[in-house]
Amino acid sequence: MPKMGVNPEALKTPKPVPGGWYKLRLKGMTAKMSKSGKGYNYEAFFNIVESNAEYNDSFVMYRMNNGFSQSTAAQDMCHALGFPVETDGSFPGDWKLKDDTKTDDFNGAQYSGVLLGKTGEAELTTDSYDGRESNVVKQWRCKVDQCVTRFPDIRHSTNLIGRK
Repeated sequence: MPKMGVNPEALKTPKPVPGGWYKLRLKGMTAKMSKSGKGYNYEAFFNIVESNAEYNDSFVMYRMNNGFSQSTAAQDMCHALGFPVETDGSFPGDWKLKDDTKTDDFNGAQYSGVLLGKTGEAELTTDSYDGRESNVVKQWRCKVDQCVTRFPDIRHSTNLIGRK
């Protein structure tokens, strides 16, 4: 009887890329209820593009939540992708709800807006958690036209690491 399964190489945690500036393409984003039940955690999924062959298509996850201290993280990501956040602080575009009958329940929602497929530049570094190394975004490079003039109260972070 033949054996069936998965490629054992696919089970290994991918090695992070060396720290530095990379162009990232947004592949998807999800929302999940926070443990406290008072907000949402967002996970944005990126791939490295336009790098050397060894790093192209490397996976980078960017985590945010809708708490006060995380607003800069979401805003900086949107600006790096070329879009300001909406005036109410929401991501530009729409979300596909897990259950369309529960319009106020974003748990498990999938982002389906204009940011998908867009690219932005981020400075990556490595971080270790539970003995596993992965890339984390230290800062984003804004590409919103005339950002300083249009949004004089915004200051982009140069160190997003450790914000929770």
